[in-house]
Amino acid sequence: MKKSITTTVPPGELLEIIKKSKANIRIRIEHGEKFHGMPRWNVLIEGSEDEVEKFMDSLRKARAGG
Repeated sequence: MKKSITTTVPPGELLEIIKKSKANIRIRIEHGEKFHGMPRWNVLIEGSEDEVEKFMDSLRKARAGG
């Protein structure tokens, strides 16, 4: 499965979230356009559907404080 997202989460933090989620995925990070002065990154996530969802769930929790 491939999923593409655009995020303001810095690449280093994305890598930490992957480690903590223990998801078996690969990502490719590309610099995107700034939005209201904030840098954004285009991220391509590749892996099985379950592993991608595991990562996305961890990402949501990390950015929501919890």
